[in-house]
Amino acid sequence: MKSIQIEKNNWKKINKVVLRVDNINLCFEKNLTIDFDCGFENISRGRCKLLVGEKNKKNINNLFIHSDKALMEVKIFYDTPTLDKLLKNLSLKRSSTKKINITLRTLDSLMINQLGDLYVNDTTKIRIDAVCWNIPIL
Repeated sequence: MKSIQIEKNNWKKINKVVLRVDNINLCFEKNLTIDFDCGFENISRGRCKLLVGEKNKKNINNLFIHSDKALMEVKIFYDTPTLDKLLKNLSLKRSSTKKINITLRTLDSLMINQLGDLYVNDTTKIRIDAVCWNIPIL
């Protein structure tokens, strides 16, 4: 029993969050926003709401972790040509069995244990350094 408890408290730092896209919605009012409902590939519990929108001078790519619920909110911003390319590539996806994966590289580390539980002490906001889209076509 003690060895299991020790493993639960063995935390490691990660600088990547891998999202699995479960649903996509396009919202177009004044500006275009792509709304993704996601699960995690490298974190065991929770869900993620990813919003991708048009960039302006004030926007910063970041993720927000709630301390009171198992929810992460991510905001990514692209210039209009890049957003158009992303939409075009998303529309090419034909495989219904393979999910889109999105890898977020963060500037600050997150902590997970061997079971994949995310350590959250307080509400946290972290800047995103890079985003990698893996969109299966076939």
